[in-house]
Amino acid sequence: MRITYLDGKLRLSLTKEECQRAYDNIGKPIELPIGQLKMLKEDVHDADMAYWSKVEVFNAIKEHQIFQKSTSKNKK
Repeated sequence: MRITYLDGKLRLSLTKEECQRAYDNIGKPIELPIGQLKMLKEDVHDADMAYWSKVEVFNAIKEHQIFQKSTSKNKK
């Protein structure tokens, strides 16, 4: 099982075995190997960082555009 952030979406990747186990237990929690905890934590951290870095860049561009519009109005 891996968690990624790609194209603005959070994605979950499962092996065939993991899919089958989830399918066999629809609506029930399934046990994950405790050894995956560190990897999943890192996956979530990486996805979180990728998302927020894009949000921050978008916000910075938006603020720059607003600033440019306001300064160009003041020059007229």
